[in-house]
Amino acid sequence: INIILTKDNNSYRSFYNALLHEGYRDLAALLQDGIPAISSGNGKSSMDGMTSYVKTILCEGGVPQRPVVFVTRPKLVDAIKQKLCGLGSDPGWVTVYGMAGCGKTVLTAEALRDHQLLEDYFPGGVHWISVGKQDKAGLLIKLQNLCSRLEHDSTLPQRPPLNIEEARDRLRLLMLRKYPR
Repeated sequence: INIILTKDNNSYRSFYNALLHEGYRDLAALLQDGIPAISSGNGKSSMDGMTSYVKTILCEGGVPQRPVVFVTRPKLVDAIKQKLCGLGSDPGWVTVYGMAGCGKTVLTAEALRDHQLLEDYFPGGVHWISVGKQDKAGLLIKLQNLCSRLEHDSTLPQRPPLNIEEARDRLRLLMLRKYPR
């Protein structure tokens, strides 16, 4: 607890939530009176500090929500943001890698919860795809879903790709022509 007290208020809140969700309600009850209040200032529209614009963009793009038990890691989140900003207006990739369960998804999703980053560098929105280990049928379904999302405003309705190669080619053209960033 001494270590948690040296961190910010979100760490204490996350520790409390972890105790609740992992079955340690009696311990959580002892800490309940010390939970820091959440401020709602700075013109933000929600308790977690996200604007409605950010919520809409992330929801439409399928970006995972912040987990109930969340510990901030600002240096790592800032590093991801800097890499994303470093792309500028050029097409490119930022790869986040590490062992399974180390927090790659949470960190990357957290980096995208920045209003200015989304507005300046991703004006068309973001599209989140979790692939993981998939057989060919599962991968084809993921690719069909992505094609459908990216072609949502097309005047001519497209049939879903029938195989992985067709999906790959359609996505390549969509990325080059319609979504270069």
